[in-house]
Amino acid sequence: MLSRETIFTIITRFVVLISSFTLVVISSRFWGDEGRGLIAIIITDVSLIVILNNITAGGTLAFHTPKFDRNKIFSIAFPGALITTFIGAIIFSLIQGFEYFQYFFIALFISFATTTSLYWLGKKNIKLYNIFTLLPPLFIIIYLLLLYYLFGITNIEVFFYAYYLSYGTIWIFGLFSLFKKPRFHWDFDINVAKKITTYGFKSELSYFIQFLNYRLSYYFILVWLGLSLLGIFSIAIAITEAVWVVSKSISAIHYSNVINTGNPLQRIKMTEKAALNSFVISVLALIVLFFIPETLFTFVFGEDFVGVKALTIYLFPGIIAVAVSNIYGHYFSGIGKMRILIIKSSIGLVATAIFLFLLLRKYGLIGACITLDIAYIASSVYLYIMFLKEKREISQAD
Repeated sequence: MLSRETIFTIITRFVVLISSFTLVVISSRFWGDEGRGLIAIIITDVSLIVILNNITAGGTLAFHTPKFDRNKIFSIAFPGALITTFIGAIIFSLIQGFEYFQYFFIALFISFATTTSLYWLGKKNIKLYNIFTLLPPLFIIIYLLLLYYLFGITNIEVFFYAYYLSYGTIWIFGLFSLFKKPRFHWDFDINVAKKITTYGFKSELSYFIQFLNYRLSYYFILVWLGLSLLGIFSIAIAITEAVWVVSKSISAIHYSNVINTGNPLQRIKMTEKAALNSFVISVLALIVLFFIPETLFTFVFGEDFVGVKALTIYLFPGIIAVAVSNIYGHYFSGIGKMRILIIKSSIGLVATAIFLFLLLRKYGLIGACITLDIAYIASSVYLYIMFLKEKREISQAD
């Protein structure tokens, strides 16, 4: 049985999923496959910068919230995110051109906004965590439609303006929820900073490698197959990764439980139960997706996106593997064993790089799907083996 908090979180994530899906449909309809390709690559760049920001303002914030004073944590999180955003924006602008420079600062607004939800997650205030998770995609849609229809801004830049406005609004709400009482004051502590950044670096190094595993294919497709095919592939990815809404919901609650539970055997049992729940619900979701007719995909996204359903089916094995391994990953993150996650992510990234070279040019987007399946399954198998080893050691010590 799923807990009430988990059910509420899954419902919240489904609302987020519907909102995000609506956003994908709107952008596909407004700007076609090339527009979707451009959006996909810029948002991928922004996401990579957010990972850098998360060294001080990501999961490490939730992890250390039960341990340190709020003022000390945020006195490190906010300046750290500002510095890494500027560095990341410069790096990507040098690579891709300064015409996109202003969009990279979306990463700063995202990081500032999500610190709020992560803080409440660390406090086990799941209600507020879900609220601040729910609002961003809803606000993006509202601002996008207002700017497009009311103010007549119809070029693709309006998509990124909506991101700024949405996360800026969330950040303001977040500040009120965090600092209305007691009053916030800057309290920088070098020892706390070292602990937060050390854990954050290890955690985000793993996530950075894993994210490249998820999105390295975008850059290969852009260079070898073009912007239009990238747009089509990004839709298939968006649809299938939507299945992870269950895994991410269960993982968020599970992570909060792990960092607040001192009994190792209890943590193992919670992890096994969460993994089974994630597997069953994710399989059911993919079965539903399988029976959706191809015509519905083209009706929703437009004629530019013919063949998307076939791509989603090719991605099924890898999607299931990650849906389960996400739970094990949050377990190891919660107990601070980041080296295991770094190795897991590295296995996936190496497999991705190798098989993209072998399969992408020859088999096109299908080759990209097969590559992701191989990488996801390989990294997930390693993580499961390490979990079994951890379980055996704890059982023998008990």
